[in-house]
Amino acid sequence: MEDYNRAGLAPFLACKCPRCGKGRVFKKSILSLGQFSDTYDNCPNCDLSYEPETGFFFGAMYWSYALIVGTIITGGIAMKFLGLWDYAIGGIMAFLLLNIPIIIRYSRMLMLYVVYPMMYKEKFYGHPMDEE
Repeated sequence: MEDYNRAGLAPFLACKCPRCGKGRVFKKSILSLGQFSDTYDNCPNCDLSYEPETGFFFGAMYWSYALIVGTIITGGIAMKFLGLWDYAIGGIMAFLLLNIPIIIRYSRMLMLYVVYPMMYKEKFYGHPMDEE
């Protein structure tokens, strides 16, 4: 059985498999608004199942929430320092609405890159991991 390591930052940003870093995670382009979050069942390169259990990606809601709150706080601080505080609510909301596909995609990627290797070690690494 092959021994896998986790992929790095470049495959994460390119939305590639968290194990091999080569296979695509999403079926369609981010510009296909109806299906931008559809994922393949398995990695075409290393055959890693992208959904180790039913409902795995429901956890991405928490990552989305964190990314949205972080964007609101950062945007509010930036607007205050730029002297655009009067436009903060509209500007931040417009920014968030335009970036919803990115937020949803990277929330799913965070589930695959952070949660998957921690909770499903045997499925991710291909062999049982020794507990310390």
